[in-house]
Amino acid sequence: MAKGDSATRHALRARLRELIAGARLGDRLPSERELSLRWGVARMTVRHAMDALVAEGLVERRQGSGTYVIPQPLVRLLGLTSFSQDMRERGLVPSSQLMAFETIRADATVARQLGLQPGDRVIRFTRLRSGSGEPMAIETVCIPAVLVPGLGPDDLAGSLYELLARRYRIVPDSASVTIEPVLPDPATRTLLAIAPEQPCLRLRMIDSDTRGRMVMLADCIYRGDTYQLHADVAGVAFSSIQARRAS
Repeated sequence: MAKGDSATRHALRARLRELIAGARLGDRLPSERELSLRWGVARMTVRHAMDALVAEGLVERRQGSGTYVIPQPLVRLLGLTSFSQDMRERGLVPSSQLMAFETIRADATVARQLGLQPGDRVIRFTRLRSGSGEPMAIETVCIPAVLVPGLGPDDLAGSLYELLARRYRIVPDSASVTIEPVLPDPATRTLLAIAPEQPCLRLRMIDSDTRGRMVMLADCIYRGDTYQLHADVAGVAFSSIQARRAS
């Protein structure tokens, strides 16, 4: 590819992104012929630039109909950020609906995960989390009751991380995370307003604070059509792979 052609396609992709930014979800974009006439470039050049945006998932082609702007999934960074923070950073209004709240006795599994003794008291609650009124996730959280005296249902309308830091001086410092795709049960599908065939992402997290205490066990179901997960990974495992390749 000639250097000039590459620059032209780069400029066209920038123009197309501006066009998409000014459109609404579901809008049909002008045809490739219209755009080639408007911008004075070859139709095939427009097609190649559009191909790149299709590959990025910004638009989709519909056979015999045209090219349309499609919703973008929310990208959740795999870090210790709250759902409320994620929503606010994307210009959405976070909200919660408390589905269940109870104090239970930890069974052997929960006790092991939270560093407790079987039978210790644990607060467990389930919330439906939404962004600007659209259901996004269902989360079930277990916290050792000894760490959060006085915690009640009325405290759980907002960010749990912010509440823990403000009232209890608990700041999660690290987490063990397990991720798997799941097909949710009928009750979960109804709450998330998704179709039966829509897969979801299940995150199970055990959060620890700066003192090494396990402070929270969370089991979250995220809608697969609105969420992606992103993590930057580095460490000795990759260094050793590179070393082996070099040798």
